[in-house]
Amino acid sequence: MNGEVKMKKIAVLTVALLLGLGGFSTACELIVRVPVSNAYLPYFNRHQNGDWGGLSVELAQALLADAGCKPVYKPLPFPRALKSLKAGKIDLMLNLTATDERREFTHFIGPQLDETVVLVVRKDSGINMISLNGLRNLAKPIGVERGKVYGPAFEKMRASDDQFRERLEEVTEVNLLESMLEKNRISGFLGYGYNVYHKIKTDPSYVNFKVTPYPIHTDWVYFGFSKKSVPPETVIRLQASYNRLYEQGVFKTIIQKYRIQ
Repeated sequence: MNGEVKMKKIAVLTVALLLGLGGFSTACELIVRVPVSNAYLPYFNRHQNGDWGGLSVELAQALLADAGCKPVYKPLPFPRALKSLKAGKIDLMLNLTATDERREFTHFIGPQLDETVVLVVRKDSGINMISLNGLRNLAKPIGVERGKVYGPAFEKMRASDDQFRERLEEVTEVNLLESMLEKNRISGFLGYGYNVYHKIKTDPSYVNFKVTPYPIHTDWVYFGFSKKSVPPETVIRLQASYNRLYEQGVFKTIIQKYRIQ
């Protein structure tokens, strides 16, 4: 009988490990960063009842559900969220560009989503940029979000050209850039394809805006898990879930719902 009880205890522990305890409860709750405003449709959409939806949220929900984990959403500005991810105060950031610096504290799983960086300008500006170097010649500053990266070519230009870097207007939220462009205080701002094209089609505040023909950068973004708070065994389980859902076409089906360009 004692041996039977011992075997049952071992079985319970084994199941717990398979569920990915590794520092988590059996519920495997992961703190997921979401923005502090609803300015990032269709990626993030906070409904009136407080629930979160949108393209990026649906992708995360599919991944976490398959891995047996539950999301707990935490609104944070992007720069603070990166610091929180590094410190292990949050577990997951979405739509994250993989850089060498971020790899030091982030497990990247993906790709999650294709992403194009575009320049948004006023329709009456006459700006029709066809090269990255054209950013240097704009009459007014270019708006960017603090902490975000816009592709290797842009980041190289930002790092190596002091005069160009000084012409960048950094803010914490994209809605501030929208207001600045509407008031003609900046020549334009850098935005992300799904968000910009969604707003051009659905948001009256974008009626006077357009996207210039030249894409600043096109690449992939990823699910980014904190190395500080998410144990390796949980990352392995999440990677297995990603592989399974990718092969099943689950991510592709979710993304296709939001393609409106």
